[in-house]
Amino acid sequence: MSLVFSKCVHRGSKPSLIPVRCSLALCLHDSSGERQFTGVDKSRAALIIAVLIKQAGLKLQDHAIFVNVVSGVKLEDTAGDLAIAASICSSFLEFPVPNNIAFIGEIGLGGELRPVPRMDKRVTAVAKLGYKKCIVPKSAEKSLATLQLGLEILGCKNLREVINSVFR
Repeated sequence: MSLVFSKCVHRGSKPSLIPVRCSLALCLHDSSGERQFTGVDKSRAALIIAVLIKQAGLKLQDHAIFVNVVSGVKLEDTAGDLAIAASICSSFLEFPVPNNIAFIGEIGLGGELRPVPRMDKRVTAVAKLGYKKCIVPKSAEKSLATLQLGLEILGCKNLREVINSVFR
């Protein structure tokens, strides 16, 4: 089981800390794995899994995948895509994400990371909560670094870069 915190979701007018949990299990008898998503749009989660398989090279086909957004919150914002992907990677690779890293960004079909609205406010909230590093889309890295929040901003172009930076 992995736990990834994402400050990416706006609830009302301010960003909120939303924990995302994921658990994977290898399925037997060559069947494709069961998928269950709580608090996440099923089609969005399926897209993230497909991109992790195709673009990031993770062999998730034969795994049951359970994704849960804690506290009954529903992620309706694509800014949570990267946190969901990081949670799945963490569980699959059996590599826990340090508690001081946050993930903010949308994932495209090609595995590319895209910025989301109010990136500056989201990253400011991450810094105020004491996080040391925030993984964001590369295209947002320079503007966010100028905020000088005492937070390491790591920009990545795609999921492969995130995996190589965080999980290797």
